[in-house]
Amino acid sequence: VGAGALVSLLLGIRPGTTFLGMDADTAKIATIILVGALMIVYVVVGGMKGTTYVQIVKAFMLMTGALVMTLLVLATYKFNLSTLLGDAAEQSGKGAAFLEPGLRYGVETAGDAAKTFYSKMDLLSLGIALVLGTAGLPHILTRFYTVPTSKIARKSVLWAIGIIGTFYLFTLALGFGAAALVGSKAITDQDKAGNTAAPQLAQALGIDYFGGDTGGAVLLAIIAAVAFATILAVVAGLTLASSSSLAHDFYASVVKRGQASERDEVRVARIAAFVIGAIAIILSIFAQSLNVAFLVALAFAVAASGNLPAIIYSLFWKRFNTSGALWAIYGGLISAVFLVFFSPVVSGSATAMFPDSDWHWFPLNNPGIISIPVGFLCGWIGTLISKESDADKYAELEVRSLTGFGAH
Repeated sequence: VGAGALVSLLLGIRPGTTFLGMDADTAKIATIILVGALMIVYVVVGGMKGTTYVQIVKAFMLMTGALVMTLLVLATYKFNLSTLLGDAAEQSGKGAAFLEPGLRYGVETAGDAAKTFYSKMDLLSLGIALVLGTAGLPHILTRFYTVPTSKIARKSVLWAIGIIGTFYLFTLALGFGAAALVGSKAITDQDKAGNTAAPQLAQALGIDYFGGDTGGAVLLAIIAAVAFATILAVVAGLTLASSSSLAHDFYASVVKRGQASERDEVRVARIAAFVIGAIAIILSIFAQSLNVAFLVALAFAVAASGNLPAIIYSLFWKRFNTSGALWAIYGGLISAVFLVFFSPVVSGSATAMFPDSDWHWFPLNNPGIISIPVGFLCGWIGTLISKESDADKYAELEVRSLTGFGAH
């Protein structure tokens, strides 16, 4: 979705225009398919090593680009945050309400206490999913396979926390800067979900600081390249994590019961990458109306519901066993996906995947506040109904998790 919106901005594809004989909607779908195909080919050819190098380059480019844009936004307002916020509110079309709760979350609905409560719970659910989901993201977890020792793994986590925390601070300046210097109307005219705000901000800053339209085009191209590299790295990491899991954990361990050759695993992983990529492309075509940041929050909720309970129980509960792990993963995963399917994200709202249909009954946009506890509860139940228990195995796992000894 993000790549499609980005390429559409670069090619000048917007509602009411045509591109290569296609209307805007068809052209956007074509860009999503082409970009998706590029991602699939990259993963199949590059593998873990190629993906790792792209993620290293992406991290450097992303932080440098975000830092430069943040400094330019602040310099525009002489580092006066009050003026920046005031202009952002004015250009948003919402006035002072732009800086206060109630436009998206915590909406006070007169005469409808339930609707007001659900709006506030949605914000709480989003926060829980974002905080806990990071620990369960598969493309983050697979990074630990590429570090040689536990000491370096811990060091990499500290670096990651510092970089991510700093970037999140940058996004505050970038978001308010886009609202102030570009304006909400210009952003939504280009992409109704607001996915091109940052590149449009880059273009506005380039015009102001680097010599008019040419400077704007140059900075737009640079930031678009950074965004594209970021998308490439994330999609490649996710696709790689998914395809390798299917090849190693399912095909080699379950189907072939440990008898598959390495060559067979690689072949199955490549086939899986094509299938997973195709599914992602199809879903992206239907999800064009959704904001990318919002889609990320849903992914975090699924990760926190399906993966986090199994990880936490494995590390801290001696009684935890295989049955509990299966119950935790499937219970959290199924509940999260089930609730999303029957939420306003998929149907029943103007910005839903299927805006003309309505089968939703779950009131929250993010299922985390329900599905994460369900994952933990299922893990607890699954453990108790199984008699499997191995204190020695837990002790070994505990030593490995704390010291890294015996893991290689």
